[in-house]
Amino acid sequence: MEEFNVATFIFINQYAGKSSLLDAALIGFAEAMPYIFILIIIYLWFGGCIERKKSSFNSGLSVLLGMLTSYVISLFYYHSRPFVDNFGTQLVEHAPDSSFPSDHTTFIFSISVMLLFNKSTRIIGSILCFLSFISGLSRVFVGVHFPLDIFGAILVAIFSSVVVFKLQYKTRFILIYLVQKMPNKAIKSDL
Repeated sequence: MEEFNVATFIFINQYAGKSSLLDAALIGFAEAMPYIFILIIIYLWFGGCIERKKSSFNSGLSVLLGMLTSYVISLFYYHSRPFVDNFGTQLVEHAPDSSFPSDHTTFIFSISVMLLFNKSTRIIGSILCFLSFISGLSRVFVGVHFPLDIFGAILVAIFSSVVVFKLQYKTRFILIYLVQKMPNKAIKSDL
C-alpha cells in the first residue's frame, strides 16, 4: 500500500515547479479553500432560511468532530510528509508533523459532505465536494500530502458528517438558542 501511495504521489507531484501558472492555481486551491468554505458557511447562516442555518450549524459541528477525530488519529499514528522523506517538489511551507489524515481536507470535506444531507444545500454541497477533491489533490501536488492522507481525510469527514446528521436532533436545542438570539422574527417562527 505504501508503494502505491508513494508512486501516486510522484505521479501527481511530478508536474510541480514546471509551470508557474499551474503552480499558482494549485497553491491557491491548496491554501485558500478552508477560508472560502468558512465564508460560504457564514453566508448560509446569515443569508439563508432556517434549513440553511441548520446546514451551516451542522457543518460547524461536523468540522469540530472531524478535526477532533483527525487529531486523535495523529496521536496514535504518525506518517511522515513527502518532503520529510525527500519525495517530490515542495511548493508551500509546512511543519514536518504527521500527514495522516490531512487536516485541510478533513475540514473542507466535513463541510461539503454535511451540506449534502440537507435538500436546501445539496447543490452547493455537490459543488463544494468537487472543489474539496480538487483541493485535496492540490495538497498532493504542492508536496505536503500523500494521496492516502487525502483519502483518509475524506473517510474522517464522512464519518463526522454521518455522526452529526444522526445526532442532529440531540443538538437542536443549541441551534434553537442561537437562532432565538437573532433579531429576525420570521426565522424564529420556522423552528
